[in-house]
Amino acid sequence: MQKRPRHRPHREYPDAKRTIIDCDLDVCPLCESDLKPRRAWHMRKIIQSLKGLVFVAGKSKECANPACQNFGKHYYASWVWLLSLPNSTYGLDVLAFIGWQHEHEHCQLVEIQRELNQRGVAINERNVGKLYRQFLVLLQAMCEQAQENLAATAAQYGGLIWAIDALQPEGHGSLLYVL
Repeated sequence: MQKRPRHRPHREYPDAKRTIIDCDLDVCPLCESDLKPRRAWHMRKIIQSLKGLVFVAGKSKECANPACQNFGKHYYASWVWLLSLPNSTYGLDVLAFIGWQHEHEHCQLVEIQRELNQRGVAINERNVGKLYRQFLVLLQAMCEQAQENLAATAAQYGGLIWAIDALQPEGHGSLLYVL
C-alpha cells in the first residue's frame, strides 16, 4: 500500500514574529492562592494579519489549592483571543477588514480576496466567505439568547472575566468592538 500525500501541505514560517502570551492571572479568583504554570503552551498557531505573520503561543495556569472549588481548573492566556478567533489562522484585523469591505464598501468576496492577496494574506474566496459569516456571528453576540447564555455561565462559575478590544478597519470610520 502506497502512502497517500497529506491533505494540507506542511508550511513553515521562520520569519514570523514570535509572541508568547502568559495567563494574566497570578492568583485564583475564588481562593486567592497562587496559580501554578500548567504546561508549556495550551495553544500555538501562526496567524496571518494585515501586518504580517505572527507565531502566537499561550501559556495557562491552574489552581494548586486542593481545598478550592476551582482546584485543577485551567486559566488560559486570554490575550491570545484578542489576536485571532479559536481555530482560525486569520487575525481579527483580517476579519474586520472583510466585514467592513463587504458591508460598507459593498465589495464582493472575490474582490476582497484579491485585495487581501495583494496585501500579503494568503486566502481563497471560500475562506473569505467563512470569515464573513464569523463576522456576522460576532455582530449577533448581543442578541437575547447570547445574553441568557452569558448569565447562565456567570451563575455557574461565579462570574466572568471580560476582555474587549476595538478594531478600526482601514484606519478611519466606525470602530468595531470585539468582546
